[in-house]
Order: sequence, then C-alpha cells, then structure tokens
Amino acid sequence: MIAVADASFLIGLCLIEQWALLATLVERVYVALAVWTEVVEQGQDRPGAGQLQQATWVTRQAVRNRRAVEMLQVFLGAGEAETLVLAEEVACPLVFMDDFKGRKAAQAAGFQTMGVVGVLLVGKQMGRIRTLHPLLTQLQRQGFRLSRALVDMALRAAGEFPTSTGEG
Repeated sequence: MIAVADASFLIGLCLIEQWALLATLVERVYVALAVWTEVVEQGQDRPGAGQLQQATWVTRQAVRNRRAVEMLQVFLGAGEAETLVLAEEVACPLVFMDDFKGRKAAQAAGFQTMGVVGVLLVGKQMGRIRTLHPLLTQLQRQGFRLSRALVDMALRAAGEFPTSTGEG
C-alpha cells in the first residue's frame, strides 16, 4: 500500500507508540514539505519528529502546483492542502488524514481516506493489536480529538464494545 499522510495522523500514531504498525501496513508514505516542517522542524523533540526522519519508507516531496495549494488553504491548513495536492501529483489513491474538513475535501476529490482509528482497526484485524480500547483512551488523554460516535463504532468493529440489551 502507498499513501500520502498528513501531520496529525503521523503524530497521532507516534503519541500511542504505533509507528511500527504503520511500517507493516505500507510500502511507501509520501509527506508534503509543509507536513515535514510541522512534524520535524517545528515539532523537534516531540512525538513523530524522530520517527519521520528515520523512516526509510517515508518520502518527503515538494508539491508543484502551488496555486492549487493556495486555493485549498482558503478552508484547510497548509499541511492538509499540500497533502491533497501531493496525493494528486503522485497519483496516490489513499490519504491518511484525521482532519474532518481535509477528509471531506479528499473524499470529494475521489481519494480514499483513513485516519489513526482506521489504521488501528486494520492492525487489530491483522492481529498486530490485541486490544483497541486502551489505545483510543491513550489518544484521547494525549489531546487527540475523537468523537464518542467514532470511538463506539471502532470498538464495535473491533469486537470490544458490549452490545446493549435488545441488539442482535
């Protein structure tokens, strides 16, 4: 699998020490320069910086279409905008992103999207994660915003959420 990733996604996986999981799921991850700057340069000594610098399967790449980035920045941050333009430029159908507006824009442009929770679910399905609940709790404690509905859906999909009386 090849993907383009945004900063919050990369940082989120590192916050819960699941960077190695991503390495088992992808062959290559492209990272736009704005994302690299946010994670590595501005985020020195924080989760994600060292992992991103050392990963041989991560390719840092500048976007060519600056005009498209500027248009997207009307409603997205620099990292999200560059991520979407880079996905188009490298013809990558999968975008790793957690930002709601960014995901909606990616989906509208025809990209598949997956966030941290989605990757954790894949890891659980592959048997690389034993229990999802503690990882979601840890993400939330680290300040990562997850809606109650998303957490409930993920726990149900992972077979960890008790069904209430009357559900089949």
